Amino acid sequence: MFVNFVSDLVIKRVISANRLLSPPINVTTIRKDRECWAVVLKIRGKTIYTNNDKTFVSDSFHPVVLPKGSNYSWKCVEPGECLIIEFDAVAADTDLFSFDVKDNGFFLNNFLKIEKSIIAKKPYFAIECNYFLHEIILSLLKSKNFQRSHPQKIDLLKPAANYITTNYFNSAITNTHLANLCQMSTVYFRKCFTTTYGVSPIKYLHDFRIEKAKAILHSDFESIEQVALSVGYNSIYHFSKMFKLYTGKSPLEYSKQK
Repeated sequence: MFVNFVSDLVIKRVISANRLLSPPINVTTIRKDRECWAVVLKIRGKTIYTNNDKTFVSDSFHPVVLPKGSNYSWKCVEPGECLIIEFDAVAADTDLFSFDVKDNGFFLNNFLKIEKSIIAKKPYFAIECNYFLHEIILSLLKSKNFQRSHPQKIDLLKPAANYITTNYFNSAITNTHLANLCQMSTVYFRKCFTTTYGVSPIKYLHDFRIEKAKAILHSDFESIEQVALSVGYNSIYHFSKMFKLYTGKSPLEYSKQK
C-alpha cells in the first residue's frame, strides 16, 4: 500500500476539515465502501481501526489514512478530539495504513490553515487547501524514514508532549511541571526529552506556540497582545522577540503577508 500511495496519489480536491468529539467509548462502528479518502489524527485520546485483520492505533503521534472504497471498523478506547481531512484523490488501494510521527505540530498547523481556507472560501481556496494537504502528506511520507531509537522513552514522555499540544496557551508551563506529568525528575526529564525529540522541552513548546501564532496572524485577531496571550505569552515584548527569532519577522510584518 505504501508504495502505491507514493507513486499513484494525486489529490483532486479537499472536501472537508472537521473536528470530531469522542463517540461512545468501546463501541465498534463498521464502515463499508468509504466514499472518499481521509487522513485522521486523534490529537487527544485513542481510536483503534481494524482493516483486513490488521489493527491500526490512531493517537496524537499516529495519523491514519483511510482510502476510498475501504472497509473497516473503528472503536474509540480513550476519549478525546479527532481531526479528519476528507479528500478526493486518484489512487488505487483499499488498505488502511498509519504513520509514526515525532511531532504532530505540522499536521495541526496545516489543518488549521485548511479549516480557515474552507470557511473563508476565497476564489483560490480549493488550490490553497490542496497545497496544505499536499504538505501534510509529504511530511507523513518523510516520517516513514524516521526511526525512533527510544520507543520506550516516547511512551514515558507522551504525557508531556500531549500536555503541550493541548495546553500551549498556559503561560505557566515549566520543565518541572512537565517532568511531574511523566513522573521523572526535572533533570532526567529534560535530558530524556532532548535526546528523544532532538530539542529541549521548552524549545518544543516555543515551536508549537509560534506555529499556532502564525495561523492566528493569518486569521482574524484584534491585536498582537491578543495573539500573544492566546499562545501562552504574557508579555508582548517576549512574544515579539521569540516570534522574530523563529520566523525572521515581527508578528505585525508576518500578519501582512499573503
